[in-house]
Amino acid sequence: MTEMTLAGVLGLLGVVLYITAYAAMQVGLVRGQSYLYAGANIAAAICVLFSLTENYNLSSALIQIMWIVISIVGILRLWVIEKTLRFTPVEQRLLEALAPGLPKDQARKVLDLGEWRAMSAEEMLIEEGKPASMLGYLDEGALVVSKGGVPILSLGPGAIIGEITYLDASPATARVNVLDNASVFCIDAERLRTLVARNDSIANALERTVAGTLRAKLQNTSQELRDATSGFMPYT
Repeated sequence: MTEMTLAGVLGLLGVVLYITAYAAMQVGLVRGQSYLYAGANIAAAICVLFSLTENYNLSSALIQIMWIVISIVGILRLWVIEKTLRFTPVEQRLLEALAPGLPKDQARKVLDLGEWRAMSAEEMLIEEGKPASMLGYLDEGALVVSKGGVPILSLGPGAIIGEITYLDASPATARVNVLDNASVFCIDAERLRTLVARNDSIANALERTVAGTLRAKLQNTSQELRDATSGFMPYT
């Protein structure tokens, strides 16, 4: 039986690192744009490169060298993003509610699609039966959701608006009006759909938010309808 040399062991270790890092990315344990993924690829490439000292192959060596260079460039890019991108406290609250966990560069893409609107009481944000043109986040104030002219839910700061129909431009299932003066961040739905279609990270983050928001709204709506039928309608 042939004795395994150090070069051979490192070569196998490099293969294991390559496969493990790629598998972890595919199942969502690590992001492709992360220090961990880039670092694992650098370590794998170094191991394989060292193994080539025993059985040298120019093509394989060049591949490992380029893999190291590209990974280092990726790490430098992440470092620059971390050091240069800053978010205001309001933007941080918005991102935590709308798309938590997004890398900073992806989060900035989402923010760049929207604008802040100062809205007065009684203004309509979404009209029932018509496609909502935006996905919104309420930072200050209060909104009321009504269906068929009947109030069914009140929304306070931190609420997400338009999450049911922003992806497919289907008619809104309810009307949303400003109850008190409000500050709302509105993202154009058409531009957001274009971004989501080509960016899985943003799409997945928004999907998780929408699922959680819908569950919370269904629970709150049921509670408010029960309170309304008993003669009490809470304001939140």
